[in-house]
Amino acid sequence: LTSPSKLARLQPKRHLDTRRSPPLQRRLRFRARVHPAQIAGTMRLCLVLLAAAAAAKRQQPPPPADDRQLFREALQERDFKTALKTAPAAYATWWQQLLKDDPYHVFIETLLIAFLLYLLYGTRRAKNSQKKEQALTDREIDDLVSDWAPAPLVGTASAPPPAMRVVTPAAQPGRVHVRKDTNTAKWSSGDPLTKPTKQGALNCGAFDFLAMGSSVKVREAAQAALTKYGCGSCGPRGFYGSIDVHEQLEARVASFSHTKQAIAFSDAASCCTSTVAAFAKRGDLLVVDDGISEPLRTGCVLSRARVVAYKHNDANDLKRVMEGIRQADRRKGRAPTAQRRFVVCEAVSRDHGGDVAPLKEILALKDEFGYRLILDESLSWGVLGATGRGLKEACGIEDPTSVEITCVDLAPALGSNGGLCIGTDEVVAHQRLSGAGYCFSAAAPPFYSAAALAALDILDSSEGQKRLSKLRSNASLLRKELAKAFDGDALLSVVGTNIEVDLEDDLDVPFVLLEGASSKTLDAIIDAAYASGYAVSLATPPADDAAPALPPLKKKPLALRVTTTADHGAADVRGLVAALAKASAKV
Repeated sequence: LTSPSKLARLQPKRHLDTRRSPPLQRRLRFRARVHPAQIAGTMRLCLVLLAAAAAAKRQQPPPPADDRQLFREALQERDFKTALKTAPAAYATWWQQLLKDDPYHVFIETLLIAFLLYLLYGTRRAKNSQKKEQALTDREIDDLVSDWAPAPLVGTASAPPPAMRVVTPAAQPGRVHVRKDTNTAKWSSGDPLTKPTKQGALNCGAFDFLAMGSSVKVREAAQAALTKYGCGSCGPRGFYGSIDVHEQLEARVASFSHTKQAIAFSDAASCCTSTVAAFAKRGDLLVVDDGISEPLRTGCVLSRARVVAYKHNDANDLKRVMEGIRQADRRKGRAPTAQRRFVVCEAVSRDHGGDVAPLKEILALKDEFGYRLILDESLSWGVLGATGRGLKEACGIEDPTSVEITCVDLAPALGSNGGLCIGTDEVVAHQRLSGAGYCFSAAAPPFYSAAALAALDILDSSEGQKRLSKLRSNASLLRKELAKAFDGDALLSVVGTNIEVDLEDDLDVPFVLLEGASSKTLDAIIDAAYASGYAVSLATPPADDAAPALPPLKKKPLALRVTTTADHGAADVRGLVAALAKASAKV
């Protein structure tokens, strides 16, 4: 504020100061009118009012404490009696505040509480009411008891199981000794078998078509790997079971097959089973050949996909099935890409006499209708084709990606154990995390992979070409001789349809199934053939060939399995057929 002396000096000059602005002149006039005593009085009045307000606030009673705060304080002080008294009010206050802050949260919680109460009490009452409704009367119980017939504690006598044959390799490669297993029943033909000759019988019942199991190079490679790595792999591939020979085998097989990658499994059967289940899931569609073997059937069951079957190796029936599915899509308004769809078949049928699949027709149909193909080349890879690259090469199919997923077996061509799935980078990468047979099974012993690598080197050489040429010649001769020996009047007949078809040399499969007799008769034929110096085997169907998750499929026949290899000569093949014809004529 302006002092009185300063106001006195300003007053005489007010009428002369015309250069100041009007706002400034108004402020100067106000200061001239206000007296210091008035200002001091006003300040004292404000102080009195503030003091009175503070006194009134001190005299006002405090606000009531929050119920939730009282509940918390009681719990902290361990005053449980007070806590119990304030708990309902605290909960009500919390609920009201929550209802104001977030009503949607309260609505959802209320629904959940009501649903839990229904599960606790509503379902229990429904079960009790059903039990009361289903309770049997005394008369119904008496009727059931009178109709009940207990099952016998001891089953009725049945035919003894077929005796187990123990096969051991002989000193001479390609020959085996067969003896009776003393832990099983006696031979159906009577006395135990004896060795027909010191060198053993010619092995004509195993899947070792190129005779790699008797190769000196393959055996030396297996022995060297056994010395270097030991026997087992000690774990699955994804953990600590991968060894360098496993990866070398995968790369070598992929290169030989002209595909991007390959993934190795410790067992050929688990390779097929795991591959199908890895790509097909619930809601997908599998169109399968009704003659597929047990590993593929198991894979279809494990996949939980919908399975539709077409007639064995019948391309026309496959087209009929696909057209029916397309019409169903149109009725339901469903896009073909709404589910994954696969065709599953074998290149060479294991259970039905080595029938060769019509691969060209299947590829054309799966491309036309938008399917992928899972092809099991266990018995064709390394056997069929000019260079042993399987059915695709034998059919003249040059595009390696035309078949999306291919499974192969190491035993028929390479004389080792295990399986591989070959395909694109995506096919292999997916199975390294989703293939049950890869993730949860121990890796193959290293010497298996080393033996397969050595055998593959032989196959991909001039020596391999000679073995393939000799195998094709023996396979063609075996089928022709069997067709002559077992005509329409013979006891046995050849399983399959290819025996009466003029096939190319590259498609002559080196094994045949002979059916038409009982298990006892077939056992007697096996014994007689062994006595003549030839060891053949029995292909038995499973006890339960049906699965609830699968449609009706073609049953596997009870038959003799007769094979030939690249080590056999023409005289061996003719002698084998003559021994089988003689044995079947006797029984």
